[in-house]
Amino acid sequence: MAKEKIINIRVEAELKKQAKKLAENDGRSLSNWILRLIKYEIEKSGGNPGKKSD
Repeated sequence: MAKEKIINIRVEAELKKQAKKLAENDGRSLSNWILRLIKYEIEKSGGNPGKKSD
């Protein structure tokens, strides 16, 4: 997949620290780990962003 857009988000330092630790434990960069979560949620919704997930 071509990298086309950048998303900037602000998070609390502790939240970033915890997410980074989870990413490292999964052998991923924080950016890759977040991208994986986004893709998972899209797949879970069946590719329909308007669908509520359980």
